[in-house]
Amino acid sequence: MKRTILAFAAILQQLAPTAYGHGRPVTATVYHEWYAGRTTYCGQQYQHWGISAAHPWLPCGTRVTVRHGGRVLTVPVLDRCDCNSLDLSAGAARRLGVPLDGIARVFISY
Repeated sequence: MKRTILAFAAILQQLAPTAYGHGRPVTATVYHEWYAGRTTYCGQQYQHWGISAAHPWLPCGTRVTVRHGGRVLTVPVLDRCDCNSLDLSAGAARRLGVPLDGIARVFISY
């Protein structure tokens, strides 16, 4: 029985997204509303209060799980950004509790 539990714990540890347990820490910013209605890198229209994100190198359509302050939200990557972080739409930021006019430390897994 003890071996079974240890084997199960080892499997769960391997399935964890990263060594942090909650994902990789990144800095999140919020898209400016100026981009609303414009075409994204992936060819879709950006909706400021919708649920989406931009990332510098993840492929279009990748679903990223974002964690902040006990809240969890899965967002699709629909655009590129020239930053080393994650740009969130205002709708995604509001659901996660990220300040609309600032930056926040979030954890992502994909």
